[in-house]
Amino acid sequence: MKFAIVSFGLRDIVNEILPFYSHVDVFDSLDDVNVDDYDFIVFTSELGGDNGDRLISAIDNVACEELVIFCTTSTSLNGILRSRTQAFEIVRKLPAFDGAILSGFLDFEDKVEALKMIIDDKISHLASK
Repeated sequence: MKFAIVSFGLRDIVNEILPFYSHVDVFDSLDDVNVDDYDFIVFTSELGGDNGDRLISAIDNVACEELVIFCTTSTSLNGILRSRTQAFEIVRKLPAFDGAILSGFLDFEDKVEALKMIIDDKISHLASK
């Protein structure tokens, strides 16, 4: 099963999970990604700032049925308010949202584990089709 991660932030979390997946390519933008080459695409971002806006723009530009989004929200009040708006925008654009939006207050290890669980679940789901 081959998948790609497009990282609009949270690269430190992405780097931690890479040793667990041999068939993953990582990109920092959609410019070089041919979605047809992958079984699914994972977007990582932190909501509450410009990276969240980049993520939302990317969603508009990808016609891919198998899309997973992993976000953590900001820990500042302004960032949390902006995160809320961005999260609603994601759900509006993707009514069948598949992924996770986590608290920015979670520790690093929990965020890494959450992303691994999401990817493992997607791999399992696609393998059973």
